[in-house]
Amino acid sequence: MRRKLVLWGTNEKDEKILVALELLENENVVNIFTFPEKIATEEFYKQMSEQWKNDVDIEFPEGFSKIERKLSVSDSLLPDEIRVERPDLITGAQAEWHFVVLSSKLYGLYKSELEEFKDKVETLTDYDNKIWEELKNFWNKVQHQVNDRNLFREHAASLRERTNGLFDKLKQLKKSLESEFETKSKTYLDDFSKELNEIEGKIEQGLGLSPLFEDLKRLQHKIKNIHFTKDDRKEIWDKIDGAFKIIKEKRGSQYEANVSQGTARLQKRYEGLIGAIQKMQKSIQIDQKDLDFQTKRVEDSDGQLESQLRQAKIRMIEERIHSKKEKFDDMLKTKSDLESKLEKEKKKVAKLEKQEKIEEAKEVVKQKIADNISESQKELDKISGKLSKAADDIKNQKKSKSKPKDLLSQLSASAENLLEDVVDTVKAVAEVAEEKLEDLVDKVDDLFDKEEE
Repeated sequence: MRRKLVLWGTNEKDEKILVALELLENENVVNIFTFPEKIATEEFYKQMSEQWKNDVDIEFPEGFSKIERKLSVSDSLLPDEIRVERPDLITGAQAEWHFVVLSSKLYGLYKSELEEFKDKVETLTDYDNKIWEELKNFWNKVQHQVNDRNLFREHAASLRERTNGLFDKLKQLKKSLESEFETKSKTYLDDFSKELNEIEGKIEQGLGLSPLFEDLKRLQHKIKNIHFTKDDRKEIWDKIDGAFKIIKEKRGSQYEANVSQGTARLQKRYEGLIGAIQKMQKSIQIDQKDLDFQTKRVEDSDGQLESQLRQAKIRMIEERIHSKKEKFDDMLKTKSDLESKLEKEKKKVAKLEKQEKIEEAKEVVKQKIADNISESQKELDKISGKLSKAADDIKNQKKSKSKPKDLLSQLSASAENLLEDVVDTVKAVAEVAEEKLEDLVDKVDDLFDKEEE
């Protein structure tokens, strides 16, 4: 958009004159040069039209006049005593130059803001993410004006070049910080990998899975609070997931696997939802900043049309924010539902783990009972043999006359001792040995019945 205009006109005496107008946008002033016809030769007119108008300096001849006028939306660019052949060019230039002045002021504001950023960046010794975000927001603001064509191309290019220079300096500081961060991340990765390798070794040795499972959970909890690089975090998480998988496979519980898969799906969905909520929050914040900016700009609108355009933009942004907030509320509701489901899944997993421990304890008890029953059965067989032998001895002694009562007493005492052994053994095996006990008692009763006869 040109800042100079050359055309023919007349003065208050209707004398032909050459009129040249020059906009000084920084001062909001228009210089009006008039050249009488006697010095405005054809050659001079060509110089003014082809060179001066294109910002090439030329020497003015003696005898010209200069008038300074403030640029105004309502007042004419030219004084009343000067009339031109093409007044439409004057009114068109007046409208355009008013835009030029406003755009230049906007450019000046952005330049000043950039100078403040430059001072901040040059004093930094370490990377500051806050300044990075502020500079990003600044450039988004500039880019918005560029897209709206409120800034001239050369002004936008200048701002872009200077902003990129500041970004480059911040990137250098950030690179140094990231290098230090990567070193720390690698150290954390090595330390936690050693712990994980120890747990995996115990799993391979066949040690208790439940304590190892808890060790993995504690390790997982510690890692959540550690800052890793993206690759290092993925590596350690993959290792932990692999260790969890091995434990679950060794437990051999398909139901637990299904529960875990359901929990994992819910967790993955929950994490994805959290990411979407964060993005939506950021999007709403950006729209809100845009709304605040547009609302502020309405007060500075130049003319009814620009004000109406600003109001239209505000309505569009408000509608967009309203729509996003509705989606955001739905997201929060879904988040609450997922949290409830995750809590139920966790309780289900805890119940399953408790049940597994109970089943393991039952198996141990069953094995001990089976071992006791086996030993008791052997003891019963021995006692049964002794009782049978005692009964045979009693029959053989019935014919003998010597010391029958003493022998009977001895045999009775022996039988009573054997009977006590039987009762003690039967108590140990409970119901399993009940039938054997009844058989042995019957034998003892038969023995004493025969003795009485």
